Order: sequence, then structure tokens, then C-alpha cells
Amino acid sequence: MGVIVPKRHFLFRSSKRIGIDMPWKKKPFGWGKLLSGASLFPPVQDATVAVLNQVNDLIREDASIQGITFRVDTLEPPSVELAIQSMLDRANSKLSFECVPDSIPDPDPRTSSAINPLWKYSKNKPVPAFAQPVDEFAKACATIVTSSKDCVDSWQRAKERSPDFTVDQVESLLAVMVFPSPVETGFESTEWVRRNQLAAAQLATNVEKLNGVRIADSKVVDIINGPLDWSTDSAMVALAQRVSEEFELIDEVRSIVHRTSARVPAGGTWSCSAVAKGVLKFLDIAARQSETAQQSESATESLSSN
Repeated sequence: MGVIVPKRHFLFRSSKRIGIDMPWKKKPFGWGKLLSGASLFPPVQDATVAVLNQVNDLIREDASIQGITFRVDTLEPPSVELAIQSMLDRANSKLSFECVPDSIPDPDPRTSSAINPLWKYSKNKPVPAFAQPVDEFAKACATIVTSSKDCVDSWQRAKERSPDFTVDQVESLLAVMVFPSPVETGFESTEWVRRNQLAAAQLATNVEKLNGVRIADSKVVDIINGPLDWSTDSAMVALAQRVSEEFELIDEVRSIVHRTSARVPAGGTWSCSAVAKGVLKFLDIAARQSETAQQSESATESLSSN
């Protein structure tokens, strides 16, 4: 017998598993409208977490349920599964789960030109391609998240922490994107995953900046070139924030963001398009600031020569 769950999520039972149909076409998971002001990171909308809370109530009533199947209209970002697992871990639940897409969008978000992509796919199942880092990297990112209120604050915290890491440790920092620390009090799982991914990208970007790593050699850029995901968004935001301190990188980063935007499927739950638009607006502002700075320098030089 089926039980209808609010928000058009349909739950069914079969063979000690529960399944949820989630018709979310054109409704980006975990992303709302871009925040106003300097922030580049949109607010979180925990649709799946809300459903899982209701599922957990049902599980407590029926101990025979051993797993959950999420049936979705189309392939979703890999980090959606990461957020679901983080929530189950937080609840000390041993339930298994799977996300089953009805279709693969076009263009295929699984495609990658990265040298070392963050995710790889086994058919439609995303699997982390990075090794799990030692705890110190996850703890560093978690500290940035818990001590900052938004992406501007977290950029500054990451900048302060970046001298503590070497350029050889950038990959370990980026691995936190797929191996975040357990969700801490006061955070929902989607927000926790997203903000830890951002902190990892910001730390890695600042370490690369500190060591003079070119954009062409950046491992943060390599994340962007991999399969589309929430981590793609975090990497784009971190690169934009680097540009705000290195105006000469504007054109190079703008080109990367345009290429990424062209890869985003029109349908499904992909947030990269909206984030790319926000980043491009941010880069336009940076370009105007650069032009103003150059005009000011020219005026100062002219006065000095007179």
C-alpha cells in the first residue's frame, strides 16, 4: 500500500525497501536564488532532507525496512547522494539507498576533460575518484565552515589558513569535497556538504595563489573540468574570489566559466548554470574595478610627471 508524502514525493514499499519518486525536473536541488550583495553562494533548500525526515519516521515504525530507493526523473549531481549519506550517518542509520534516474540529460553531465576528476561513474552510479584524506584536512574545512557566516567570510578564513598547507597538499584538500567530516550541530546535511566543498575549494585556491600556480595548472580548475556537480559550483566561486585579488586572471577564468555553462543540461536539477551566471556577473564587477584602478594609476602617474 502506498503512502503519499507531501511535496509530490511518492513513497512505496517493496521487499523491505521503501522507494520515493521525486519528479523535480527544472527545480535545482539544494539551490535557491542567488544571494544579494557580495555573496556568490545561494541559500540551501533541503527538499531531500525534508523527505528523509519523514522516511525516518516510517522506518522507526517498521524495522523490517532495510533500504531506500530514490527514483528521479533524470540524473542528479553526485553530491546529492553525498548529502543523503551524510544525513543517514548523522542519524546512525545503517540503511542502504540508491538513486535511480529515468534518463540521462543532454549534454551528458558525466563527461569530463579533467586530468584527475573528483568523481567517476560506474554506469549511472557516481564514485569518488580521490582517496580519503587524513582527518586534518577535513577538520580544517569544517573549522572554516563553523566560524564563517557566508562565502565572503569563509574566503578570508581560508586565506588565513592557506600558509599552513603546501601546494603538494592541494589534492588532499580537494578530497574533502567528497569526504567531508560528519555533519555538525546547527547544519542540515546539504548545507554542510556544500559549505565544506566551498571551504575546500577556497583553501586549495588560496594555497595555489600563494604558490604562484597558474590557472592552466590549477587542480581547482581540474575539478571544474570534471563531471558536473555541486563541487563544480564551489570551484567556480573560489576561482572568482581569486580573480578579485588578481585582476589579470579575469579573461582566463571567464572563459572557463563560459565553457562550463555550455555543458549544463537544460533540464533536471543542475545548479551550475545559475551559479555560472552569478560568477560571470561577479567577474564583470571585477573587470570594472580593474579598469577603475588602472585609470587611477594613470592619473597619478600623470600628476607625478607634471
